[in-house]
Amino acid sequence: MMAALKQQRWTEISVQAEREATDDITALLGRYCAGGAVVEQDLDTAPVTSDDRVTIKGFLPVWDEETLQKLEIALLLLSRSNVISEPHIRTLEPEDWAESWKAYFPPQHVGQRTVIVPTWREYTPQPDEVIIHLDPGMAFGTGQHPTTRLCLVAIERVLQPGMRVLDVGTGSGILAISAALQGAESVMAIDVDPISVAATRENVALNKVQDVIQVEHGTLAGSDRSPEIPVHNRPGYYDLALVNILAGVIVVMAPGIAAAVRQGGLVVASGIITDGADRVIERLAEVGLSLVERLEEKDWVALICQKD
Repeated sequence: MMAALKQQRWTEISVQAEREATDDITALLGRYCAGGAVVEQDLDTAPVTSDDRVTIKGFLPVWDEETLQKLEIALLLLSRSNVISEPHIRTLEPEDWAESWKAYFPPQHVGQRTVIVPTWREYTPQPDEVIIHLDPGMAFGTGQHPTTRLCLVAIERVLQPGMRVLDVGTGSGILAISAALQGAESVMAIDVDPISVAATRENVALNKVQDVIQVEHGTLAGSDRSPEIPVHNRPGYYDLALVNILAGVIVVMAPGIAAAVRQGGLVVASGIITDGADRVIERLAEVGLSLVERLEEKDWVALICQKD
């Protein structure tokens, strides 16, 4: 499936946005675009703008003109507030798509020992490093964004060998693979987007952890989902849940997240802008997930919680 997707032409729709608008724009693009939304910032090859905006992109098949028009209108209306720029639209040929990722994805060191290495780069591992080989494809999750980096740091801190792990909104599979490489007994990776599921399966095979990671199309109970998306329901089974999505989605899915982990189990929740962290902390506490540690990078927050 992924090979076929990489050979087709895509329409890229992108805007520059102030940080506080990131959640709303990624939710909008993520709902309608293939592989979710991509947030680009803090890239070594990109200049820092004077207003410190981020670039948010989504991708549609070139034939889906109806969805493109709806998104363009919605983004144009939002741009009147000056919080985001007018949308920029361009057509990507298959080779353009491949090169666009390569330009923005060098090997990255995250935390104490994690290194994310794209498939087209050569890298010589150092002793004790955890190497994640990754081809993001059309899926979110390259390690460039602070939300992903914060989750990888949290995994290094809390994962114990033998844990049973749930990765909600797996994207490219980067967090699931990190957990597997660091000793998880089993990992269930789920995503509502079939493209992300396909990308994760390829990356799981690339890292030779298919005996540990199971990848499924699905979500947790309580989410706003289409009827065709299965609900993953295994109450009290997991030792650790990884939820790198959006603050508003975490708030809605909080009961399902809490139900999935055992008593004393841990949850790493990320995708949260600093200003919205208190609301997420309060909601997680309401469902029995008490804050253990708060990790921050720039304007982004990841929460490590424990089930009471």
